[in-house]
Amino acid sequence: MKEFINKMSRFCYRPSLGLLFIRVAVGAVFLAHGWMKIGNVDMVSGMLGHMGVIAPGFFGPFISWLEVVGGLMLIFGILTRVAAAALGIEMIFAIFLTGIGKGFGPHELEILLMAGSLGIALLGSGKFALYKMECDNCAGMLCKGECK
Repeated sequence: MKEFINKMSRFCYRPSLGLLFIRVAVGAVFLAHGWMKIGNVDMVSGMLGHMGVIAPGFFGPFISWLEVVGGLMLIFGILTRVAAAALGIEMIFAIFLTGIGKGFGPHELEILLMAGSLGIALLGSGKFALYKMECDNCAGMLCKGECK
């Protein structure tokens, strides 16, 4: 039985495939939410202005397009670490803007997207990416094997 469990465990160990699933899921959520915001940019800018954000006319469209473009970048694995870091930082700001003192409940989605994005930023894109920036040897960005 132990032999079978070990064999199945080794068979299922596919970190790059797991990372692809996480990248696609997180990217799809950002893409969907960003697309909704693009259709209502004035409402998003108004909401940000109501929350006291300086220059909501700039940040409304910026956030909308960040989520759409960043979501697509995560899905396809293009500059994955950069996109994931930007989206993770955006979620940190979203949590603080909507009131961190309200507890965990109102921020479940933002916390999950923040953790997923920052995790992707730390892990990188994995094997399945259109533009992989990480070196296979040292995980440095744009190293391309010069570290040997």
